[in-house]
Amino acid sequence: MASCFCQFRVRQPLDGRDPRTRIRKRDHSKYWSEIQDIYRAGSPAAAREMVHLATEAEDERTRAICSGMVMDRAWGKPREYDPDKEAPKKPPPFDPSLYTTEELRQMQKVMKMIAVRQGLIPPEDEAVELAVQESRGE
Repeated sequence: MASCFCQFRVRQPLDGRDPRTRIRKRDHSKYWSEIQDIYRAGSPAAAREMVHLATEAEDERTRAICSGMVMDRAWGKPREYDPDKEAPKKPPPFDPSLYTTEELRQMQKVMKMIAVRQGLIPPEDEAVELAVQESRGE
């Protein structure tokens, strides 16, 4: 009976290197500044072409995509909406234990003055008259 396992041989490249070793690529950093100069030199023409396509292309999809690209490059990409940033800040809770009794009385007077000025409660003398009238049943 023949063996069901086949033997595989690793093909050796012609130059004698092991094919399992990683190929080292040339360092591209010395070419980077040259490539960047080429792109920068062509960018004004590319920008003009993109604006031309955004305004005069026959295909509506092309106009839409190029318009978005022009807006992003001219004004920057729109910021992500963060509802927490726009939410009103909650004031810290009022802790009366941080104040003396005299300070709390002063705050009460100020709050009453504000409420009277805003019409939330009647002035002091009117409040007394209303209380007397209510007690008499008038």
